[in-house]
Amino acid sequence: MKARNFFLFIAVMMFVIGCAPKSETAGTPGDPYFRRFTPADFKALDREIDQARAEMAAARYRGDRLEAIRIAADIGGMLTSARRESEARTILAAALDEARPYGRTAALGWVLLNLATANQYLDRRSEAGPQFEEALAIARDLDALELEHYTLHHWGRFRVESKDYAGARECFTRALALRVQLNEPRQQSTREALEDLASLERNRP
Repeated sequence: MKARNFFLFIAVMMFVIGCAPKSETAGTPGDPYFRRFTPADFKALDREIDQARAEMAAARYRGDRLEAIRIAADIGGMLTSARRESEARTILAAALDEARPYGRTAALGWVLLNLATANQYLDRRSEAGPQFEEALAIARDLDALELEHYTLHHWGRFRVESKDYAGARECFTRALALRVQLNEPRQQSTREALEDLASLERNRP
């Protein structure tokens, strides 16, 4: 991967999946979302989206369709973080159709993960659940640990919102183990998710 694309990828992923634990919150009474990621700077995120769109166009111009699909996955994730879920869903659904013929690639896994997250926040939960499950299966088939721990963390949040606390705990516990193994700084976010989940379990009717 060229250096320019590598640094874009790192910057994008910081926004996509919630790299800053302090930007995830446990939610407030009446808020249906558990620890949803909130960007520190929405204008900066808009600039990242514009830059990624240019990178995607360049990849398509070169004929590198898999790279274009990967970047589309990133764009969809950033749009969801920017509270533009409907736009994200449109882009990601098209990327999913484009990715399927290539088989079970990492690019397909990231598309599924970010599409599931967009659907989660669009209250299309019946679609989101199987998409999280498929993304996780792909990550495990490919031994793609980064995709696996992100998917587990996100699916865990989804399962908390679905009141599947046992399933959520399983996801967070496995995500934490992987993040510790990889010395991933986001492990703190997962620890906090487990703490907040325990509080919900103690206080549920």
